[in-house]
Amino acid sequence: MSVRFRYFYRWSHEGLDKYGNPPSLLTARNINDLPVGETHPFYILSGALSDFPAHHPEHFEGVLQQIDRLERGEVQAVEWEGQGFWHRISPTQVTFEHAIFGECPEWPIWSCTLAQYKAALQGWKQFLQLPKSIDSELIVELPDTAP
Repeated sequence: MSVRFRYFYRWSHEGLDKYGNPPSLLTARNINDLPVGETHPFYILSGALSDFPAHHPEHFEGVLQQIDRLERGEVQAVEWEGQGFWHRISPTQVTFEHAIFGECPEWPIWSCTLAQYKAALQGWKQFLQLPKSIDSELIVELPDTAP
């Protein structure tokens, strides 16, 4: 299954009418250019990327360093608790469990390969380093491997 993550900024008009706030630019992601509201099996990975906000670059660095240690065989598994998800990382796959709701119909426990996770995470990090502009966009093709 070919999976393409597109990282971009979008205008948010929330609160414009109610509070008089001006529109603001928010980060956004979509998978294989699906319209808003359509789901894809990788929606959980997309949601889990929210655990890595631009104002906490140490989160990226810590997890990427642990992935390097896994790939070198120094550790067998890593668990990282983000704001929304548990990231259970092994040399072959990454399993996500919602940190608040656990396993539920909206957020089932789900896995992808380590290579897919690493590519999505590195792409998200790279995107957040681009200028905060409606013109900033990054497309990342995830490795086509099964978990």
